[in-house]
Amino acid sequence: MKKLHDYYFKRAKEEHYLARSVYKLDEINRRYRILRKGSSALDVGCAPGSWSQYMLKKIGTGRVMGIDIKKSVTVSDPRFSYLQKNLFDIDREFFQENADSFDVITSDAAPKTTGQKFTDHQNSLSIVRRVFEISNSVLKDGGTVVAKVFQGEDLKEFVESVRGRFERIDLCKPKSSRKESSELFIIAQRKKKPLT
Repeated sequence: MKKLHDYYFKRAKEEHYLARSVYKLDEINRRYRILRKGSSALDVGCAPGSWSQYMLKKIGTGRVMGIDIKKSVTVSDPRFSYLQKNLFDIDREFFQENADSFDVITSDAAPKTTGQKFTDHQNSLSIVRRVFEISNSVLKDGGTVVAKVFQGEDLKEFVESVRGRFERIDLCKPKSSRKESSELFIIAQRKKKPLT
């Protein structure tokens, strides 16, 4: 049974974060140093907003754009903008307006789970594929993608399919992830310039 009010839940309340998931990003950032002063970040699946809150604290004069299908994003900061939209409905105009705009793309997005491991894995992979598709257009050369994915038989093949586009790819399960969770995070660092 899930411990809904575990250590990280209580800590998030004390530190005024909107969700316990913020400590996953904190651990990833401490380990991989993905956020710098002045960075611009795209936070995919940002509701309720704890990852955006964390990034705003780390980037100084930078900016964060959040995208989520939900309305429940309550981050209030002049450096934060929010687009309520389904990730799969992002259009050409978005790509044109934000071409090569972001130093970092993060995604803690997850599908509604069915309880069937294979189905949940495939649905999670669909989201991650879309995140990496978006990164082709809006992530700067040298930029980083951090994206949650559920473990499963097709994960290795997907990671290999994007490996050539980044200088380094790691898989990480933060300590703050629930033990029963099958989630991992793909850390794809230093996007390569496309060959001309």
